[in-house]
Amino acid sequence: MHVALTESRVETQTAQKFVDAVNSTTDDLSITLFSGGSLGIKDADMLRILPRGNVIQAAALYPGYLTRDNPDFAYILPPGVASDPNSLRDAASVLKEVYGQVYDAAGIKALGFIGHATRDTHIMCKEPVNSLEELRKRKVRVWEKFHVDTFEALGVSAQIIGQSELYVAMQTGVVDCAVYPVSLAVTVSLQEVAPYASYLFPYVLHPWTFVVSQSAFDKLSPETQATLVEVGAAVEAAAMEDYVNGTNDTAAMETFVSSGGTILEPFSDEDRAAFRDAARNLWSELSEDGGDQRKANYEKVNDALK
Repeated sequence: MHVALTESRVETQTAQKFVDAVNSTTDDLSITLFSGGSLGIKDADMLRILPRGNVIQAAALYPGYLTRDNPDFAYILPPGVASDPNSLRDAASVLKEVYGQVYDAAGIKALGFIGHATRDTHIMCKEPVNSLEELRKRKVRVWEKFHVDTFEALGVSAQIIGQSELYVAMQTGVVDCAVYPVSLAVTVSLQEVAPYASYLFPYVLHPWTFVVSQSAFDKLSPETQATLVEVGAAVEAAAMEDYVNGTNDTAAMETFVSSGGTILEPFSDEDRAAFRDAARNLWSELSEDGGDQRKANYEKVNDALK
């Protein structure tokens, strides 16, 4: 089983729980988890490689990494369009339907979602910032173009900087702030160069997904197939509960503060609403311009988030 994330990530640990549960329950199937992309396979190639079921038979995938072969995935659930982390759980059945159409066509079976390791997304800065007015005076790092355009609509200058380059970019003044969850920031010691954090929006994105080659799945006994489905559902429920409750966020906040970080008051309700509205308007525009399938996906997911 492939997962691109390192073994220290919560999502990888959740995948290991799935593997351990399956291995302890079945006699005719043994799964080994390879983390950190150690099999040398890129997520972007999974829609082509996984269906064959020869090189690799299972994976934990983030749909956003599959946009080269399915561009519509980029517009199913962009960051910032939801106002409540519970909406990810509420929209799960619709998301499974939308993703499932692509997976089914490719010869891939989805077994369940993995709740994200973080629930809250913050603006982390070198100096205290917790309003859009103050943020307009800063240079902001984001992780994707959707956010560049969202912030531009709000009069904020943003640029994409990769995670591996972010620490130095903050340290040298390339940017003053970053859109980043505190619970992930402490894993790269970002609080050393951006010690102030303020909550802006929930981390509601594509959920990671347990997937298997349909051809490999079809070769298993009915009992083992049922075990995979049942374990996938059980692990999904537990991981989603941790996500909604902010289990990992709470522990990370303690680490952040104890290592010199300061949690500011959140952005105001008005600022958070303005950000969400800008993101939703952009999402609607991009979906309307992207053809019938993208528009249909938008309508389903948008309705599920309400």
